[in-house]
Amino acid sequence: VERGKQAHYCYDEAALKQVIASFPGNASYNIQRFKGLGEMMPEQLWETTMNPDTRILKQLVVDDAAETNVVFSSLMGARVDVRKELIKSAATRINVEHLDI
Repeated sequence: VERGKQAHYCYDEAALKQVIASFPGNASYNIQRFKGLGEMMPEQLWETTMNPDTRILKQLVVDDAAETNVVFSSLMGARVDVRKELIKSAATRINVEHLDI
């Protein structure tokens, strides 16, 4: 969220609401969302991802590397039909409360 020359980085909707609530009622601001790191300017990438003082690192532990590879390849691969089938088959098992959207 940019307001004037200040930038506030929000990692979820709760943080976004908190930042917006801190502004005066008539304040103007701009919200920008990034789909990936390649969309960021170098300074933004440093502030959000590379700076050891402010970045957030989370360890990912994979129980079944082979299955994870199949799912990852299906979701990120070039074959749209495979990705579509995987999403359709898993959609009923997703708890929307766990999604960060």
